[in-house]
Amino acid sequence: MQKIVVCGQSRATVAITAHLLRQSQRFEVALAALDLEALEMASLAVLSTLGANQFAKATSKTLGEADILVITDYGSYGANDWREQMLAQMRKVISNAMAAGFQGKILVAAHEDGLMTYFAQRFSGLAKTVVFGLGTMGLTSCFEKTVATALSVPRAAVTAYVVGGLMTPVYVWSRAYVAATPLLSLLQPEAGQAHPLLSAVPQACAAFAAADAAMLWPPLVVRVLAALAGEVLLAPLTVITARGTYATPMLADADGVRPLADLTGAEAEEAALETLLADQAAVITAIEKGEPA
Repeated sequence: MQKIVVCGQSRATVAITAHLLRQSQRFEVALAALDLEALEMASLAVLSTLGANQFAKATSKTLGEADILVITDYGSYGANDWREQMLAQMRKVISNAMAAGFQGKILVAAHEDGLMTYFAQRFSGLAKTVVFGLGTMGLTSCFEKTVATALSVPRAAVTAYVVGGLMTPVYVWSRAYVAATPLLSLLQPEAGQAHPLLSAVPQACAAFAAADAAMLWPPLVVRVLAALAGEVLLAPLTVITARGTYATPMLADADGVRPLADLTGAEAEEAALETLLADQAAVITAIEKGEPA
């Protein structure tokens, strides 16, 4: 049974916790938050009585014994002080966990998870293979489903990836396939105009990125936790690499995450990725220097 501590103070924190409590997959769930009453602690406790999964307020012991810390948003994303509050509270909860002997894994299910994954690893000192974010799993699903629907093919026949970040996606069209056929070879211009799928995919992904995280992220978290329990997953998770911290296809299993093979896109796709990594590196440098970022 996995011991999970959900950390945060947002609607997504509540939604992820509630989703874990509803699962048939067995969890011991604890909640670490600034204001438990605001996160409906009493209602979550009642919800836990409807299933087999245990639920409690997180303690120092709980943090130390956890298999996985799930870091969610602290506050509302978009608020002026969101990033400052997020980093401060994430540092505090991770420091408390490490002081209590935590040696598990950290899953970042928060906005700007490239930035937050980088600092979660810095704050914890854990191996880079056990600190990672949800990345672009949801965007990749949108990409594949939109293609499958438009071309009237089975969803399983489509392989496509979005890399980079939730708010900074890079669509790897050059490595997208329908069965063994390159997707771009199927997208012939219509009446001299670009194929409509080329705009439909970014539109679908933008709608996902702008939607309520509390509605969309819980099943992604559960799927990653299942992989860490042994149900291997290949998905674009946010990881720390020599190139930078970004979402790229990774194998996730009981040992953590590792690359299967590098995904290299076309020249324009690689240039877009380099631009977002450079921008993120500048933000990291500013934060480390104590400057506004």
